[in-house]
Amino acid sequence: MQLTHSRLRLFILTALITTGCPFNANAQISDSAQVSILTIYPGEAIYSLWGHSALRIEDPVTQTDIAYNYGTFDFRNPLSFILRFAYGKLDYQLSLNYSPALLEHSWLSLGRGVVEQRLNMTAEETRALYEYLSINALPENRVYRYDFLYDNCSTRILDALESALQTEIADSTPTDQAFRDMIRPYLRTHAGLDLAINLAMGIPVDQDATERQRSFLPIELQNLLENAEKSTGGPLVAQTDTLFGNPTSPQPRQTMSLPTIIGWMIFLTAFILSVRDLPRPRNRIFDTILLGIVTVLGLQITFFWGISLHEITRPNLHILWAWPLHIIPLFFAQKSWTTIYWYTAMGTAILFAVGTPWWAQSLPPATLLVALAAALRCFILARVPRTGFEPVLPA
Repeated sequence: MQLTHSRLRLFILTALITTGCPFNANAQISDSAQVSILTIYPGEAIYSLWGHSALRIEDPVTQTDIAYNYGTFDFRNPLSFILRFAYGKLDYQLSLNYSPALLEHSWLSLGRGVVEQRLNMTAEETRALYEYLSINALPENRVYRYDFLYDNCSTRILDALESALQTEIADSTPTDQAFRDMIRPYLRTHAGLDLAINLAMGIPVDQDATERQRSFLPIELQNLLENAEKSTGGPLVAQTDTLFGNPTSPQPRQTMSLPTIIGWMIFLTAFILSVRDLPRPRNRIFDTILLGIVTVLGLQITFFWGISLHEITRPNLHILWAWPLHIIPLFFAQKSWTTIYWYTAMGTAILFAVGTPWWAQSLPPATLLVALAAALRCFILARVPRTGFEPVLPA
């Protein structure tokens, strides 16, 4: 394969980022050092959908230009990464990069917009920040347990700044926006992932985020700093520059999503089949497929609620309709206990749908439609004669 100029340039930039050259991470900084916050806007890869933040310390006297990146993780084994992320035992670490290489890599290879905010910090505050980051970068300190909402590449930067400035930049005043509502605009072009995340996340993400908690999103941290003032007076941000691209904040979806359309199709199919089956319940492959899907979803919800270490996935009201056992009674159609099972399952699914306006958890339209479809088929299955009638599943 021919090595073009652009590929060669990308290879060099990637090498600079990986090796951390050319800068001296142990160099002392002078009074001329400046601090910046780098906000890298969302990309196409799943791990980059919410953007990224890094801290930059640049000193023309000592030729230091370091980007402190709390978002480094091991993705060499994607399956292992996904499993550890799902379980809630995923470690990230602080890495040090040569700032120009990191910036050009973000734009050249990933095409992501980059905004730099130069902070109004004294030499003493800058040195305190540098020492804080140097201690964090030690091998015994650099690794931390990642938490999407409460401890990530963005919140760690806010902690570092507040430590150096010896004051709170953001308080715990509640806002009028829940975590779930803040997350969803970033998934506008990934409808399937949006549905999966909303199924997994429970009631905790429907709580209103405080001013401080909003900083878990890099763009929100950027906005927070832009409006912040120092305790001694004056704005915290001295200058804001767009380094690359045309950064824009994600916008909410304005049209019906594909999962919602599929949800309507499933509900209408279930409704038509249920009307047809009212006089005489029949075998139905549709029930096997639908309730098989519901079983898989129920198993996933049960895993995130009862097994994973994530706190934001429990409690989860989707368990009212997505039972992890639905596929089992289909194999015991002639047993009398299945009648009680199907009527109970129908009742909880209807309770889930009817209670939507009052639940503390926001529920995607697609799940409401599938829950109603499951309720209809549970009603039909409950009416299957238990003696002298062939099983629901083909023999």
